[in-house]
Order: sequence, then structure tokens, then C-alpha cells
Amino acid sequence: MGIYKAEAIVLRTRKYSEADQLVTLFSRQRGKIPAIAKGVRKVKSRRRGGVQPFTHGAFVLYEGRSLDHITQGDVIDAFPALTADLDRLAYASYITELVDGLVEEGQQNEKVFLLLLTTLHLMTTEDPEILTRVFEMRLTNFLGYCPELDSCVNCGGELGTAVRFSPELGGVLCGRCLSHDPMAARLTPATLAVMKQLLKMDLRRLGVLKVNQGIRSELEKLLNRYLDLRLERRLRSRDFVITVKETGSFSDVVVNVEGERCDEH
Repeated sequence: MGIYKAEAIVLRTRKYSEADQLVTLFSRQRGKIPAIAKGVRKVKSRRRGGVQPFTHGAFVLYEGRSLDHITQGDVIDAFPALTADLDRLAYASYITELVDGLVEEGQQNEKVFLLLLTTLHLMTTEDPEILTRVFEMRLTNFLGYCPELDSCVNCGGELGTAVRFSPELGGVLCGRCLSHDPMAARLTPATLAVMKQLLKMDLRRLGVLKVNQGIRSELEKLLNRYLDLRLERRLRSRDFVITVKETGSFSDVVVNVEGERCDEH
């Protein structure tokens, strides 16, 4: 057992006891780290602010038998603009839960860390929905299972015009191979072009990308299904996103700062 430092982002927190909190960090150096922060639930705790969701910080931890212990956390950026805007809060909650769900503990991946950090920064200014689609595409790419978009995922041939998207097979199907997945979803040429653009465009130019509502809806459905299959479950934060989009409030689904969901009656 030893002491180590980690630059990390807080993905999730959960109540552990009256005084302690479980914290899931995603670090530049060690990937995902489940840890415990002793005493931070106390009102007078000076470390309380350093272990809030989305916080980017410099942490000191020591290795424990089952959980590492956070002994110090210096805030680099707390992203207060995210918690002040429901749309941005919902999408930020979703992308952090997505990282938590897709990345294994101890799987160091600096590209994913930098993608998450950059996305949280841009989430305060850019279109959060399109930014989230960018994040989903690039996250799957960095983790090694980006959907195949350039050729038929079944035969490897050219796509032609009758193209569909198969989440189960992992990409696009040409007209000759549609029978391999009769449930493959319709994919318009415009949506396919946007998916490719999201993978390669400079994020600093995201604001110039104009995406109409039809393409937005198609992207959301396709990528949600694709990610659900890889996760083998539905993310709770997606319900948060849907509720905020439909109602603009927490009235139906509340996701509190400790990552737990409760339905109001």
C-alpha cells in the first residue's frame, strides 16, 4: 500500500455513512478509481467541495485493501455553470455515467480523460445535445468499438444508397446485406455524413455545424441503441435528459448529487 497523486474528474458520488462518501474518479494516470472520502459529508468538512460530481481536481490518495482513500483534493475546476443550467447538467450527468459504465477500473486511457475534460469545458458554452453526440462517437472510437461507417459491416463492400444501421452487428449495412439484420434501422445519407463529421471535426468549430431536428432525433435513437447493447443496460441519466428535454424541470425524475434516482409521486 502506498500514497499516490492523481489528476482526476469526479464521475459519481454515493453516500457511504453519515460522514463518509464513496467517490468514483476517472484519472489521467490510472483510469477509473473507486475510492472513499472519509468525513466529507460533515457540514464543516473543508474537503467537501473537492469531491462533488464533475469536479476536476488534483487528488492525493492512499491504497487500501478494498478501496483507495482520498486524503486531499484541490479543485482545478468545479464547472459551476453546469449545475446552473438544467440542460447542461442533464447532459453532463449522462456523459460521466457513460464513462463510468463503459470503462473498466484501472483501464488507463489518457485520450478518454482529455475527451471528458474537454467536453465538460465545452458543455458550458456549446450546444449540449450535439456535443454529447460527438462525445459518444469519440468515446466508442477511443475504446475500440466505434461503429463501422465507411463500408458494410457484414460484407465489407461499398454501401450504395440503401443503407441501414445495425447496432447489433456494429455498423452500417449495404442493400445486399439487409437480411442479416431485418431490424436494422433506417439511416439517411445526411445522418451518416454527420456521424462521420462528428468523429473528425475540430471541436473548436463545433458551433458552425448545423444539424436539423430530424437528424438530431435519428442520431439519438441510433446511438442510444448502440450504446445500450454495449452497456447491457439503460443509463439512468438518460431518463434525466429526456425529462429535462420534455418538461424543462425535475418534476418527474430527480437525479440528486449523489447519483441516485427517485421518482416523485
